[in-house]
Amino acid sequence: MAQNLHQQLQQASQQIQEAQESARSAQGSDERLLDQAEQQLQQAEQQLQKAQQAGTEATENPQFQQAYEQLHDTRQQIQEAQQNNHDVL
Repeated sequence: MAQNLHQQLQQASQQIQEAQESARSAQGSDERLLDQAEQQLQQAEQQLQKAQQAGTEATENPQFQQAYEQLHDTRQQIQEAQQNNHDVL
């Protein structure tokens, strides 16, 4: 069970990092990359929700908490980048 949780958290973290990369690459330009980053974040969020269903063992895990914070921060980055893109247009 703990191994499965670790795997889910690992996957979620990786997807969040990929989303962060996409968001950084898209800054001020590419709407498609922002959409891709958004999709990656949604997948990561689903992974975290699956992990959360495992109970408090998951939510008290530092890796889970870190991934959740990264998810939130990255979502804000993407929203800001999208807003900037719309302001430019």
